[in-house]
Parts: sequence; structure tokens; C-alpha cells
Amino acid sequence: MDEHFNQLGLSRQPIFDRNLNVVAYELLYQSEESNEVTKFLKGDQEACDVLINNFTSIYDSGTLKALPAFLNVTEGFINTDSLPSLSRHNLVIEIPANQTITSKLLNSLKKYVDAGYRLVIDDFTYTPDYNVLLELAHVVRVDITQHSQSEISDHLKQIQRFKVTALAENVGSYDEYDNCYNLGFRLFQGNFLSQPTKIHGKKLTSNQAIVIHLLAALQDDEVTAATLSEITCRDPQLTFKLLRIVNSAQYNLPQKIENLTQAIVALGLNEINKWATLLALSSNNDKPSELIRQILITARMCEFIAQATESIDPELAFITGVLSMLDALLEVEQSTLLDQLSVSEEIVKAISGYEGKAGKLLQTVNFYMIGQSSFDLPPDVKKIYAEAYFESLRWSNEAMRMMEGSHL
Repeated sequence: MDEHFNQLGLSRQPIFDRNLNVVAYELLYQSEESNEVTKFLKGDQEACDVLINNFTSIYDSGTLKALPAFLNVTEGFINTDSLPSLSRHNLVIEIPANQTITSKLLNSLKKYVDAGYRLVIDDFTYTPDYNVLLELAHVVRVDITQHSQSEISDHLKQIQRFKVTALAENVGSYDEYDNCYNLGFRLFQGNFLSQPTKIHGKKLTSNQAIVIHLLAALQDDEVTAATLSEITCRDPQLTFKLLRIVNSAQYNLPQKIENLTQAIVALGLNEINKWATLLALSSNNDKPSELIRQILITARMCEFIAQATESIDPELAFITGVLSMLDALLEVEQSTLLDQLSVSEEIVKAISGYEGKAGKLLQTVNFYMIGQSSFDLPPDVKKIYAEAYFESLRWSNEAMRMMEGSHL
């Protein structure tokens, strides 16, 4: 396993039904400072990291199996209405049972339940105070190591009045599983059945300054998708993340995405705002590399020449330039990268074999940048390429300064 594919800080543990079929996974956070797997997230930062990594990271074995993901979140995370609109089949919200039940919390949870999310009450111990939560919940998780058999039996009898499913947690042996089965539990989780396993993948980092710029633009009620696209395209990794998100199964796109503007329109400004907020929380301050500069120059040259020659759509040309070198930046195979994105066949062929008009343009731009084709171009075309190159240098330098935060 490549060392670069161990950066997610994300593990998962299967949840089984009574037939021992895996029906869901719990997402678990693992800090970079410790190998300890944490069930409860310590705050909104970690919840954002887990969510972003799960939906925007590249996995070395392809996309994850399409099963629900249980995610522990804080009350603050719920009350800020910061979860993007993910299919209820993708995300199950877990809340700890020991927090104070307030009207604000109940109203926030009700909004999510009304929107189709499923709700889990974690580490559940029955008291009448939790009846209001049980009216909303779909699953209650009981830690069987914290209660006697008679206490567990009493808990299950109390919750039978509600439309909830009981999940036995920390099942450590066959005898415990068999006992929980006979008590009436319908879901099971524990190291006897399966221990948590690391999800191997490469964590993508978006530049903080670009994301902040994007967030600022989103505060303008008159902002357009084209403006948001222009900001986003200055960071190749952020470009990839948004394409990865919009092409996720939960959005059920009717057609392939060919440019950022399409992706932004497909998501809608409200969703872009939420995702940008999450990206801002999960970003780090890594300095932009020289490879990012080369990606920006290539992409901008493709776009400029497409505009000047009217050969192909300029936005398609730009995204082709970005994706053509992103595999090197992320240190993954190109096939792995393209497997994560539902881009058009024209872009795939252009990147993988210089096929089609976009491929020929990309090839010529690459040759020009290393000085192999400038003397073979007709004079009028050579002039366009020269203008494109100097414009791309100017634009990439501006983008790099922005990414380094010098204008913030």
C-alpha cells in the first residue's frame, strides 16, 4: 500500500442484521496524532473532516459500497443546519443520548427527519425524558457492556411502544450475539462480528484562501454560477472536490458533467454554500506547489485557445487541462482518478489518448509548453499560442498569489 493512501483518518465498522448481512457502516474518526479509533466526534471540525473525506476522497479500491453511513455529530453541527442534502440512503445521523434535550435541538432534528434522514440515538439508556427523541428516532443503539441482561430486557420493553429498531453494540462473543438475538435486537455491531477497518485513500486538500474567496462570493445574492466557477477553477483540488460531490450518486445527474458551471448549476447555490463551508472547515494551509502552477497554465492555455479559435467549448477545454495533470498532483493512477468522476467521454479520450478535438488541443498545448511545436504552427496560430501562454502565466501567478493568501 502506498504511504500516500493512509491519510483519511477514517475507519468504518459494519452493522449486521439478524441474517448477518452487512446493512450499514458506522464511520469512525481517527486523529492524525493517535492510532485510537474514536466513536464520538469531539467537535464540528472532526464531523466535517469525516463527512468531506467520505464524499470527496479518492479510494484506492474504487468507490465505497453503496450502504448507509452512520455518522456521529454534535448538537452544534445539527443546529447550524450545515449538512448538505444527501440522500437518506447515504447518511444516518447519530446523536449521543446524554446531551440536554432542548426545543431547539428537537426542532432541528425534526427538520432532518422530515427531509428523509434517519436518526440514531447512541449509547441509549431508557428514561421517560427520552420519549420525545424516541418519537423521532429510527434506531436506538444499546451498549450491552454497560447494562445487565435484565436492564437490557427492560430497555427493549420500554421502546417497543415506539417505531424504532434496536441495535446491540459491542457484541464481543457468539454467546453475546445469541443472547441479543433472543432478546429481540434486530441490528448488531461489535468486534466479534467485525473490527473497525481503515478506509485507505488519499485525503485531498483545498486551499483555504480560495475557499474563503468562494464563501465570500456566495454571500452576494446576485452572484452567478459563472462567477463561482471562475473562483473555484483557481484551485485544481477544489475543482476536483466539487466535481466529485456533484457526480455522487445522491444527485442522480441525467447527463455527464463537462464543466464547472454545469456542476454549480446542478448543485444549486444553497448546496454550493453548504459544501464550501464544510470544505473551509476541513481544509489545511499547505502551500501551493509548482505542479499546481503548471496545471493552471495548461488549463488556462487550453481555454484561451479554444476561445480564440472557436474549436471547442472553452470551459470543456479548461476542465480537460485541469484533469490532465491532476493524477500527478494527487499521486494516483490516472485511471483511478477518472473512475471517481463522471465526466464526458470526450474528456476521458482527450486525457487518456489525446483523441478528439479536445485531445489534439491538449497535446499541442503540452508540446508548446516544452518548446516542441512552436515552429510547426502557422504564423497566425503561433501568435494565438504565444498570447495564450503569456496570458496563462499572468493568470496563474494571480491565482497562486490568491492561494497563498496575499490578497486576503
